[in-house]
Amino acid sequence: MIYELMALPDLSRIGSILMMLVFISVLIIAHEMGHFLVARRCGVKVERFGFGLPFGPTLWAKKIGDVEYCIHACLFGGYVSFPDDDPENPLPKDSPERFENKSIAARFAVMVAGVTVNAILGWVLMFFVFMAWGYPTGEAEKKVLIGNVLSETSPAAKAGIHKGDEISSVAGTKIQGKDFMVMMTQVKDLLKKNSSHTIPMVVLRAGKPVELTVTPSDKGTVGIQLGAVAKYAPVAGPLDGVVRTSSFLGDVIQKQFVALGKLFTGQTNLQELAGPIRIVDEGSKMIDQNGVQTGLMLTAIISVILAVMNLLPIPALDGGHIFFLLIEAVKGSPVKQEFRERVTQYGFLGLLALICFILLNDINNTFINPINK
Repeated sequence: MIYELMALPDLSRIGSILMMLVFISVLIIAHEMGHFLVARRCGVKVERFGFGLPFGPTLWAKKIGDVEYCIHACLFGGYVSFPDDDPENPLPKDSPERFENKSIAARFAVMVAGVTVNAILGWVLMFFVFMAWGYPTGEAEKKVLIGNVLSETSPAAKAGIHKGDEISSVAGTKIQGKDFMVMMTQVKDLLKKNSSHTIPMVVLRAGKPVELTVTPSDKGTVGIQLGAVAKYAPVAGPLDGVVRTSSFLGDVIQKQFVALGKLFTGQTNLQELAGPIRIVDEGSKMIDQNGVQTGLMLTAIISVILAVMNLLPIPALDGGHIFFLLIEAVKGSPVKQEFRERVTQYGFLGLLALICFILLNDINNTFINPINK
């Protein structure tokens, strides 16, 4: 039965899950708002502002002024619709309110507005986190926490281990080392060494030691996700915050291009691709373990990555439209509309297939066969 395969979501994380959903939604709305505001500024008529992809039922729709605002059930995206998108739109073909009748500079401004807003928003969020909480040192405090108990029927749950417990000793051996990674490896090795044996474990709960007994499986697992507490160092001032924010996000962009290179050369396992479901799930865990600043940091990183990804010259993305505009600027005339529409349609179908694959991947990796168990 499906109920025996799928893990139920941890309802204790409902607050952090909703928080991450809000954060990701803000990124989508901000991106589309960039297109919307610049389009209106350039005199382009906007027919519809949509949150979510226009597939399946529309949850809410209301016309305010001459723009229809919509929320769709498929929340993983958004769009701004112009009269040019509807062949049957009554607006005259030569109307200055049509997107296609604007100058190259105006159309370019509209198309780059979304990624510009995402880039600025990501930078501002990260700067805020660095100024309020400090910047991550790349290290973790010397603590090994229980990030999550993955099942109510796991050995950990039966032993009374709780999320948030700090592991003090396993099988009589004190957990200690020069850093978190060494200590985490020590925990895993001790559990594996004592597989199928009942052993004592001491955890710190609210600062007080709690003695438990646990029986690892024959593979040396007890059904827990180990967590860490990240170290933060204060910034010296606003100027230092600007430098560290720019450096940190520059490193994120560089790593993103490296990851894309590995993806296109087949060095990345497609099963590891993460989409909105896993991002929200992992982000909520980060908030629970290390505080709201980690959720904000993840949101800032995603915002910058969205800006980079949307600039790629892929049909149906902003970068695809920008690429056609650059060709038009060089050759002095627009690319044939039929060709653009055909390429965009194929690109959109490919993008839709990728979205479906990633969502199925997310469902499998988050609920059916969690990759971190």
